[in-house]
Amino acid sequence: MPKSFVRFASVLLVAGWTAAAMATDDAPPMLDVAGGTTIEPHERMVAAASRLLESVSGEPTLSEVLSDYSMRDMLLHEAGSDEIENWSYWPTDRIGLPLKLMTTDQMVQTQELLWSLLSEQGYLKILNIMQLENLVFWTTNSGFPRGMGDYTLVFFGEPSMTEPWSWRFEGHHISLNVSVAPDGVAVTPSFVGAKPSRIAASPLTGVRLLRTWEDAAKTLINSMTEQQRSIANVAGDPDFNTLAASLGIVTFDDAPFDPIGTHFLRPESDWENWRDLPADGIAGSALNPKQKALLARLVDSVKAIYRPQHLTRYPTDTDDLRFAFMGSSTPEGMIYFRIQGGDFFYEYGNTQAEPDHVHTVWRDKSHDHGADLLLRHLQQRHQKGGLPAD
Repeated sequence: MPKSFVRFASVLLVAGWTAAAMATDDAPPMLDVAGGTTIEPHERMVAAASRLLESVSGEPTLSEVLSDYSMRDMLLHEAGSDEIENWSYWPTDRIGLPLKLMTTDQMVQTQELLWSLLSEQGYLKILNIMQLENLVFWTTNSGFPRGMGDYTLVFFGEPSMTEPWSWRFEGHHISLNVSVAPDGVAVTPSFVGAKPSRIAASPLTGVRLLRTWEDAAKTLINSMTEQQRSIANVAGDPDFNTLAASLGIVTFDDAPFDPIGTHFLRPESDWENWRDLPADGIAGSALNPKQKALLARLVDSVKAIYRPQHLTRYPTDTDDLRFAFMGSSTPEGMIYFRIQGGDFFYEYGNTQAEPDHVHTVWRDKSHDHGADLLLRHLQQRHQKGGLPAD
C-alpha cells in the first residue's frame, strides 16, 4: 500500500456528533469575530458569496489568460438556469469553479460560505467526505477525476439579500443545493455519501463516517416486534435495477441500486419519480413512545448537518411519517431504508455489492430548490406593485 495512502487517511478530521447537539429552537447567531459581535447565518452567507463574486470580477489572473478561461464565467450562471435541476454526486465534469482553480483567498471564502450553511457537525462531516477522495485515489482505478480539488462551487444569480439566488457545492458524494431569498434559505435537494463509509486501512481503521443514520435505523428496526417488523420490511424492485445490473452494479434482495430521489443512470423524464412512491413501511403512529423517539432522533440527525436557522421551514410530525426497511439489521449488514411523510423524503442506501459504500438523499416535496421561497417572493413583489397584474 502506498505510504501516501496511509498519510492521507490519517488526516481525516475525526469527531463525534449527535443530533441533539443542534436540536434547539433558540439557535445562537454566528460569531462576527472582526466586528466583535454576532451575525445571522443568512447574512454571513450572502457576504461570503459576494466577496467570492467580487474576487473573480476584476482583471483576469495570469492562469486565466494562459489557459483561456474565466473564473467569473465558471462561477456565475443565470438565476433561472436549467442547470439548477442538473445536480449530481458522482465524480464527473460539472459546471462551476473547482477548488483547484481558486486562489487562496477564494478557497477561504468558500469555506466561510460552507460554514454559514452547515452546523459544526455537518461541516466536519462534509470535510471528512471530501478527504476520502485521497483514499479512493489510491484504491480505485476507474478513470474518474479524483481529488479534493475537483469539488466545485457555482452561483445561480448574483448574491443578494433582496432578490432570490442559489448556489451549489458539489463533487463526489456531495451535492448541497442552497436557495436563498430575502426571508430565508432552503437546503434541499441534499445529497451526502461516503466510500468507504467504514475505513478498513490506516491508523483510522474502524472509523465510520455516516454511522449516525445507519445505527439509528438499525436500532429502530431491532426494537420492533415481529408484527411491526413485517410491516416495516418492504420488497425490492428488480425492474428499477435493470439498467444498473447491465453495467455490473449488483444489489441485495432487489434493493434500489441507488436512492430513488437521485438522478444517477436515469433519464430526465424520471427525475421526479420519487414523488410518486407509495408511502409503504410502518407508520410512525404505529410505534410505541420509545420507537417514536428513535424515529424522531433519526430525522433530526438528517437535518442536523445544517444550521438550525435554515431548518425552520422543515417541520416533521413523527406520526405522519412512514419507515420502510430492507436488508440486514446487524451492525455490519447492508441496508436500504426510506422515511417519508408530508413533504419529507429521505433515503439511505448501503446496497451495492461492495460494502460500506453509502448514498443518502434528502428531498422536500414543497421546498426543493426553494420553490416556496421564490413563490412567496414573487407574491410579495406583486403585492407591492413590482409585477404586472396578470
